[in-house]
Amino acid sequence: MACVVVTVALLGAGCGADRVTDPARATTCIELVDAGRATAEKVLARLGDRTLAEFEAEDPSEPFGGLDPLLRPDVFAARAVELGCGEDELASLACTAYQGLAHLARSDVARSYLAPYFAACD
Repeated sequence: MACVVVTVALLGAGCGADRVTDPARATTCIELVDAGRATAEKVLARLGDRTLAEFEAEDPSEPFGGLDPLLRPDVFAARAVELGCGEDELASLACTAYQGLAHLARSDVARSYLAPYFAACD
């Protein structure tokens, strides 16, 4: 019986908490950056391999307006203030969290979108 309890406890500990994808649910700066990565993945999927000209053809006045509901900069900024996350701390955490996203960038537009995240790592 003791072995079963220990096994269940170890398995439970090995199963991490659900990944935070909503910045409003973040309880730490690390979770906020994780939510940022999840958002970046969604944006990259939406950008796909499309060109700037294709986005401009859809809406010349606001070619990336369709991304606004995904980005939610006000929510991220407000949560960062609430959690006491400084810009330098977030940039440092993002260097690690955003590794591996480059292969998802299939267009120049997508690579340009990611550039500021990787510039913080230099």
